[in-house]
Amino acid sequence: MTQNTASTAGPVKETIIRTLDEGAGSVTLLAVPGPTGWAAFSVVSNDHPPVEMLGDDVEAELETFVKVTGPVETWEGALELLDGFMWHILTPDYVHPDFRQAVLAVVRERAADKDDTGAEFVGDWLPNWELKCSPSENV
Repeated sequence: MTQNTASTAGPVKETIIRTLDEGAGSVTLLAVPGPTGWAAFSVVSNDHPPVEMLGDDVEAELETFVKVTGPVETWEGALELLDGFMWHILTPDYVHPDFRQAVLAVVRERAADKDDTGAEFVGDWLPNWELKCSPSENV
């Protein structure tokens, strides 16, 4: 199932990767599909404390925690944006079917890279990434 993000201005962006933070946040990679491939990759980070810790105007306060980076035009650029959020050590929630093999290759590479500050944690999440990137994953 493809997950689209409707926008009032510009083309429809599709979710490529969405991870969930153990707290209450998320990191989402979005991209615009085109006739020659994917472009305009951007990352939306929503890193906020648990809702019960926020004040009376929860919606307004949640918006202040949203950060958008990008756009970039390449997969390599998208990975650089994501790396600012240590995405590979977060819980995978969704991986676009067109990117499953590429995402799993990157996560496995990070798990094997002893210089990666999150390598020891990637190994903990690797089974979850393998499941989300499997061809049979419908979500």
